[in-house]
Amino acid sequence: MVSRLEIDAKKGTNPALAASIRRWAAEALERRGALPAPPRLCITIWKSSEELTSFYKQEKKELNVVTGDETDFLATHEAWRGFPRIHVCQEKVKEVSPAVLRGVLHHEIGHALHHGSPEFYTFRFSSNLQEAGNACGLELPLLQQCVYFLSVAVKDYEVVKWLAATGLGDGQAALVEYMIEDTEQEREVWEMVREDTAPRKIVLASLLKTVLSIEAVISGGKENAQGLLDKWEKAYSWLIERERLGLIRFARLNSELEGKTFQERLEETTLGLLTDRSL
Repeated sequence: MVSRLEIDAKKGTNPALAASIRRWAAEALERRGALPAPPRLCITIWKSSEELTSFYKQEKKELNVVTGDETDFLATHEAWRGFPRIHVCQEKVKEVSPAVLRGVLHHEIGHALHHGSPEFYTFRFSSNLQEAGNACGLELPLLQQCVYFLSVAVKDYEVVKWLAATGLGDGQAALVEYMIEDTEQEREVWEMVREDTAPRKIVLASLLKTVLSIEAVISGGKENAQGLLDKWEKAYSWLIERERLGLIRFARLNSELEGKTFQERLEETTLGLLTDRSL
């Protein structure tokens, strides 16, 4: 276990939610094996999205952090202060099933164990990467957004594969199924950007989060995991076959980058997406 696990339940949050979060966090922490435990891990439960958004805005301003919008996630993680912190918004998860929320907590604990230091939240923009971005019409602000989405996908792959391999794959499968229940908003965005290279690459980067997670569940050895991929293909049937198969192929090729550092995997993943003419 970690030396110090802190549950910071803000005023107005449900004590039963805090108790469940502590229990689910312990389930994942007990599976860490040889992974080094962070000396401190803080899980904050916020009452409303407004409170969480205000916190993030202040932290980013104070620490000069640039990321995407965290409010779309059921829970988030970061290590901007030098130790892992997890944030759960009660308002955001109140309608989420316990099975999915359990998977969310396992997922975030996995990030705390694998990505609990600032190096995983800062990105390099090499000259090669910037040149590839420029060739796609991605000036630095847009390239930063693309890299951010891919950083999420690359880290998620590592975490989901670990959880599946340690016997906690059911929660990740439940989480993936929840994520692909409704893809209508993504379809609308895709129809607007499909023929425009720069925004298309950014949307593809965001879609890889789910595809890489499915590939991780399969690689982690979870029984019947292939069925998840079938459900993903059905949920994203509005992508033409070439686009769906291209994302699946890219995810499988990306899994071969294991063993490299996070920054190396992130750069190679980004370069691969930007230079892949089929996507």
